[in-house]
Amino acid sequence: MKYRVIGIDISPIQPEYVPPNVCFQIDDVEDDWNYDEPFDFIFCRMLTGAIADWPRFFNQSFANLEPGGWCEVQDIVAPVQCSDGTLDPDSAFATWSRDLLRATHLAGRGIDGAKLYKRQMEEAGFINVKEEIFIWPQCPWADDDYYRMLGRWTDVAITGGLEALSTALFTRHLGWKKAELDVYLTQVRKQMRDRGIHAYWPIYMVYGQKPE
Repeated sequence: MKYRVIGIDISPIQPEYVPPNVCFQIDDVEDDWNYDEPFDFIFCRMLTGAIADWPRFFNQSFANLEPGGWCEVQDIVAPVQCSDGTLDPDSAFATWSRDLLRATHLAGRGIDGAKLYKRQMEEAGFINVKEEIFIWPQCPWADDDYYRMLGRWTDVAITGGLEALSTALFTRHLGWKKAELDVYLTQVRKQMRDRGIHAYWPIYMVYGQKPE
């Protein structure tokens, strides 16, 4: 086959059956990259909070691309947003999203970093850098079928993963006790699923090209 695809993850979650031109490697993209040949395309999604040094990531991406190759990154940005006043800024949900962001910064991996990707890619040497911003409704509150579908998936990903997203960050960096956090997250979860609250998450898609 003409193209070869390499998937990288830090944990062994790879499927057993894959196309013949696809392989998976257990690796850490924060380590030095030691690939035998350059890539045509480097893509990552939802690595916010996983990478401490994004400028280094973009520098390594640039160094490991063919001339004319592209890098694309897609990430969520906290805190949660609302444009029509239905989310009380003092509510458990809104407060949780701000506290989550604060905890990630204390951990050295802020989850608002996507706002800087465009500038960081340009500083790494990329050209034709574009930034597009989309929204993910927190739950299926939207009238539009497409955004209602996105809201269902966001509910699964964020509300369904609320405890996993919160526990280590809140207990290690914000001083919460697990028992009090569990009670608090019950309120947060209820508000996340309230269709009368029109909350959404900004999603940044940033891509750029290595000069030919």
